[in-house]
Amino acid sequence: MSFIDFERKIIEIFPINKQLSCFCLIFVLFSAFSAPAQTKHQRYLDYIERYKTVALEHEREFGVPASITLAQGLLESSVGQSKMAQEANNHFGIKAYHWKGEVYGGCDSLGTVGYRKYGCPEDSYLDHVKFLKGPRYSILYELEITDYRSWAQGLRDCGYAEDANYPAKLIRLIEQYELYALDGGKRLDGTTAVAEPASSDNDDTTGNGRWYHRKRRDRSRDNDTTPEQVQTQQRQEAYPPLRQGGVPASSDND
Repeated sequence: MSFIDFERKIIEIFPINKQLSCFCLIFVLFSAFSAPAQTKHQRYLDYIERYKTVALEHEREFGVPASITLAQGLLESSVGQSKMAQEANNHFGIKAYHWKGEVYGGCDSLGTVGYRKYGCPEDSYLDHVKFLKGPRYSILYELEITDYRSWAQGLRDCGYAEDANYPAKLIRLIEQYELYALDGGKRLDGTTAVAEPASSDNDDTTGNGRWYHRKRRDRSRDNDTTPEQVQTQQRQEAYPPLRQGGVPASSDND
């Protein structure tokens, strides 16, 4: 059926002005083709523009992918609009364990611990990247800096977050806002494609983190322990209990 025939059918069913019906059909077709495109919100773009420099500096100095840092900041601070981010400059929910500075939310006799309060958001970014240099996350630094998928999954598996959807949330932000380009990946601009894993040695042809899990299995074999025992041991390494919600419960940079 041609476009004209389709238009006549519409007019027969809905007796409306021919010019108006043509406009409606064009609008429907345009919406259908443009729907798959992901919208980039200005508030997110502004946040990325403000903190991408510090994230890149920390990537060079500490080895944490800038894409991961920014995605975590976007997610955990509600794009810098959460009450904690606004009042305490804390964009990653780091609690006040081993902290000598000002505390946001306070601590009480029941053992409830407040959160670290910073002079500026950049201090929060620095504390966060130092937190990720703790021994719990050491296996992540064997990953390629461009392998944001395995980094996202690895954070959750190492105990950073108990939210099963935490890796997917980070990956969605990284891909929607092309944050992988900051790590040296290729932009989806129609001329190049996102870089794939370099070889089959990493056993990860789909980018879903199988290389990361294989490394964990290899480590457990070396220690004659199971992966479950390794994870349990990591969770008990003198760190306060994790809490639900996808933000670190403490800092291990002291």
